[in-house]
Parts: sequence; structure tokens; C-alpha cells
Amino acid sequence: MKFDVIVIGGGSAGLEAALAGCADGRRVALIAKGRSLEDIDYNPFISAGGTLMMGDCVTEGFIEQGNVTGIRTENLGPTLLTADKYILATGKFFGGGLVADMSGIREPLFALDVQYTADGWFDVDFFAPQPFMSFGVKTDAEGHPYKDGVPVANLVAVGDICAG
Repeated sequence: MKFDVIVIGGGSAGLEAALAGCADGRRVALIAKGRSLEDIDYNPFISAGGTLMMGDCVTEGFIEQGNVTGIRTENLGPTLLTADKYILATGKFFGGGLVADMSGIREPLFALDVQYTADGWFDVDFFAPQPFMSFGVKTDAEGHPYKDGVPVANLVAVGDICAG
């Protein structure tokens, strides 16, 4: 399946990006893992001609020579979804955009470069700024995340997934 833009993440940042794509006349798919119509009003996106993939999630993402070449989702199985541009709006830890374990923090879909400190994840003062809130994928000035130190040209990270 081919789209102009695929937005991965159905929260407010993802929906806003998807609506902007529709407003520009693009064919947009929005993958909204774990969301329901009661959480967020997707009706403007659907009315604008967008394709809503409610309750689906990306299982594989493919990057070759600095560009995303396609993704696969849980519901569509082996069907490859492709687009000219991709937007990553998966959030941080609670949304699954970042995964933490004893070996560190990683971005699970594309294995993007993540900015974090190995120690000092939190401040014991609950009301102080918490260091882990600044962790996220590294991006260039235009929001393109890095993979192995190289910006991914047709992928933009938006919202909480970004470092800083």
C-alpha cells in the first residue's frame, strides 16, 4: 500500500501532523496503536480523506541508505506500507516510543539514535525537573532523526519522542 505520508502514533502530535498532511492534499495514513475514538476525535482526519488504522501498530521499519523504505504493521502482516514521507510521533516511555532496560534506552521501530545519560535518570526531589524527561531520539534542525549518526531524510520525529 502506498501513501504520500504515513504517521506513526495517534496521539495529539501525530493527529496534528496527519491533519496538516491532509490539508496539503496528501494521501495520509495514521497508525493509532491502542487508541479509541473516545480518547481523541479523529473525525476531522477521516472527513479530510485520511486513512485511520485504529488499534494497529508498526512491527517492523526498514531504513536503507538514509531513507525509510517501508513499514509493516501487526494487522496487515506481510503487507509493506510505503510512503514518500514518514512521521514518528510515538511518544516516550508510556507510549512505547522509547524502551528502557538494563542495557540502556532504545527506539524500538527503527533503532534510531537516542540521547540519554546512563546514570542520573531521576532527581530524588519529586518536584524537580526530571532528567529522563529530556531523553529521546536525536534529531537535526529539521527534525530528522539520526540512525548510526546519519539523518534519515524522509522521516521526521515530532512530539515527546524527541530529545530535549
